[in-house]
Amino acid sequence: MATDKFFWFRDEEFARQTLAGLNPHSIRLVTSKLDPSIYGPVESAISDEMINQEIGAIELTRPPMDGKPQWKQVYVPSWDSTACWLWRFVKTHVLAHDAGYHQLVSHWLRTHCVTEPYIIATNRQLSVMQPIYRLLHPHFRYTMEINALARESLINADGIIENSFSPGKYSLELCAVAYDLEWRFDHQALPEDLINRGMAEEDPNAPHGLRLTINDYPFANDGLLIWDALKQWVSAYVTHYYPNSSVVESDKELQEWWEEIRTVGHGDKKDEPWWLTLRTQQDLIDIITTIIWVASGHHAAVNFGQYAYAGYFPNKPTIARTKMPSEDPSDQEWKLFVENPEA
Repeated sequence: MATDKFFWFRDEEFARQTLAGLNPHSIRLVTSKLDPSIYGPVESAISDEMINQEIGAIELTRPPMDGKPQWKQVYVPSWDSTACWLWRFVKTHVLAHDAGYHQLVSHWLRTHCVTEPYIIATNRQLSVMQPIYRLLHPHFRYTMEINALARESLINADGIIENSFSPGKYSLELCAVAYDLEWRFDHQALPEDLINRGMAEEDPNAPHGLRLTINDYPFANDGLLIWDALKQWVSAYVTHYYPNSSVVESDKELQEWWEEIRTVGHGDKKDEPWWLTLRTQQDLIDIITTIIWVASGHHAAVNFGQYAYAGYFPNKPTIARTKMPSEDPSDQEWKLFVENPEA
């Protein structure tokens, strides 16, 4: 059977990997209709009929920098040779930006970085015989060691990430800003995460109590199976050791553990109203299930496909070291692109 060696180059595979590849967590539902006024220099190339249809489009924006004004352009698929090559290049730029966000936010921040306060508080506040310590301990294995190695050679100044990923020297700033603007504990639970991103709606008649916006969305399809299994296991475990809410409230170690996570480990968000309280069995079940999900299912989704998808660099480039050929080109740059786009 013949094999398409350039399948990774096709729009279908680009779309499939966007949904089911390394970074399925950044997908959000956009409900507003496209405004024709945004199309700028390519407005004349997009008919009203195309705007009213559901078409694939990519907009690149460069903010004002180095004395240059903002630049932005919308690209659409085309059979015209020049536009076809621009479309291929713009997909590369999308992948490069996505790779930076994936590695620094979806992976490092959301699974490695924010898990540290859970681990530190677990070791400081819970004895090794405490039931919740014993439940959480296997899920924290090697995390601190891996994070230390990452700070030593991956996310360190002038390290691998800064040199070979699109955010460059702003990598950790991007991570910090994302934590400040986006991270909240209650949205780390998979159902709440999907709802928050517009990828699901509550529906008591649907599987897992959620109606998915995209039916074939592996992060949700597979993830919800894992989430439900985790929650069932955690529920059975917690209700065995904490048969009623008074036992939860009176467990001094447990209360100090949750207090440290909120007010010390995530101290800059300690006054946020969305923190879960820890008074009932259900509170404890929700907290523990969320922590375990982040360290297991969520991490698996954004980590274990890295070699399969990014081992071949053209399929998942982490950086684009040249601008788009249509971004303020000189006559010489445009001539080179038109005559030899492959170069």
